[in-house]
Amino acid sequence: MSLLHIPGTIMAWVGLESYSGGAVTQNATSGPVAHIVYIDFNHKVDIQMASVDTILIHNGNTATRAGNVTLIW
Repeated sequence: MSLLHIPGTIMAWVGLESYSGGAVTQNATSGPVAHIVYIDFNHKVDIQMASVDTILIHNGNTATRAGNVTLIW
């Protein structure tokens, strides 16, 4: 996953969804919450754009999930 962030303006990304049903994901938006990429096998846990300046890890599963997200810049 490559993510481009221009503060207060836009987030753009391109990458590969998690293994199960893996596909290319891409978008560029300044709008409201947007799905960026699934990070678990069942496509229940994803990284979302929470605002033009923040990301959110969303657990759509009924069970607790744990993991790591590493940002490199």
